[in-house]
Formats: sequence, structure tokens, C-alpha cells
Amino acid sequence: MAEKYMKYKLPNNEEKSAYVEQMFNKIAQKYDLFNDIITFGMHRKWKRFAARQTDLHDEQSCLDLCCGTGDLAREVLRQYPSSKITGLDFSEEMLNIAKSKKTTEIEVKYMQGDAMNIPFQDAEFNAVTIGYGMRNVQDISKFLREILRVLKPEGILVSLDVGKVRIPILAELNHFYFFHIVPLIGKLLIPGEVIFKYLPESSLEYPNQESLKKLMIQTGFQKVGFHNFVFGASTVHVAYKPAKN
Repeated sequence: MAEKYMKYKLPNNEEKSAYVEQMFNKIAQKYDLFNDIITFGMHRKWKRFAARQTDLHDEQSCLDLCCGTGDLAREVLRQYPSSKITGLDFSEEMLNIAKSKKTTEIEVKYMQGDAMNIPFQDAEFNAVTIGYGMRNVQDISKFLREILRVLKPEGILVSLDVGKVRIPILAELNHFYFFHIVPLIGKLLIPGEVIFKYLPESSLEYPNQESLKKLMIQTGFQKVGFHNFVFGASTVHVAYKPAKN
């Protein structure tokens, strides 16, 4: 089925990081509106669910990778106001928007950096979150190892991203919407930007829910599970770093 929809040549792994950074810088101003339109606002509900899974306690810390304009990071802070939240992204324009959305006296700490080489020491965070970012990294296995490294023992990873719809007729409808309607919406918002073709087609090579679960377990995570939304079109994976022996 993937070949049926593949029309846009995706960048290879060596090109992917620079390409994604450049494209997200270009669409930063319209990115939140784009997400609201294509998900009918449901992405905010899913982010609230993802944030709740962190179950942070007083003074615990969370790193939101590929934080973009900071929606998920701010939601974690809203639910757990005594926690310490850091948002990391390589897009300067996305971070500028995130920093402009100050809503409370206690704020998310934003910084520019590479999620494939997280600029923090081992075992520094109680939780790591990521919203619609994992499918954009160069190497998911390496990315998961890096997340495992910066998590404290028994720390939690929560990833919200696209999933695979298993019911055939609904899968066809989802593909039609994702590959025809979504790029059209993007084209209307920001004419000429090819990233609106890249975004749906990047999902074709992204592992399905069970495959990603297995990959997380192979990396060293335990108690891995996932929660589907809209029949699996979006999904939240939850995984834990093992306790110290």
C-alpha cells in the first residue's frame, strides 16, 4: 500500500535532519493552525492525555524532545506545575514561538539542540515526552537509546505520533485524508511548501504500533504499551526505563 501513495521523494537519513530543520523553520508561524485544522483540534486532547501519562511528582523533571511551539511541554507543566520542564528543538523559529507563549510565572525552559545527541548527562530526567517528532529523526533505534540514556531508572518515555489504522476501509479513508486533503490544507496555508507532502509520506516508513513497541523493548525499555486514537491514526506509546539492579 505504501507505494500507492508515495509520490514525493523523501530525504535520505543523511539529509533528513537538515531538511526537517529548514522546513519547520519555514512553516513555524502557521504550524499550530495547521495542526488544529487537520486534527479538528483533537491533537490538544491527545497531548493532554500524553502529558498525564508522565505522572510527575513534586520537583521531578521532564524533557520534551522536538518540542516545536511547546504545546506538549506547556501541557505537562499545566498538569504538574511543581515539575521542571525543558523543551528541546533544533528549529530556531519554532522555539521563538514557544518562548513567546508565556502563560504562567513558572515557565518551560527552552533550548536549541539535536534530539539525536541530547545535550544532557546520563539519568537526568524522570520523564521524556515527544509529540509527532519520532518519525522525523534519522535513526529511531539510536534515538531511543539516547532517550534511555538521559532517563533516570524507572523513568518514563511518552511518545505521541501517527499510527497505522488496521480496519481496511478506515485505513483507506485515513490514507486519502492524510495524502490528499492534508497537503491541500498545507498548500492553502503556505503555498509552495513541500513539507506538507513530506509530513504524510514520512509516516509510510514509520513503524506501526506493534513494531515500535518491539523496537522499544529491544532498545531496553520495559512495560511498553500504546493507546490508539481515531482507530489508530494517532497513538501514544508509553515505556519505562528499568530500575537499577
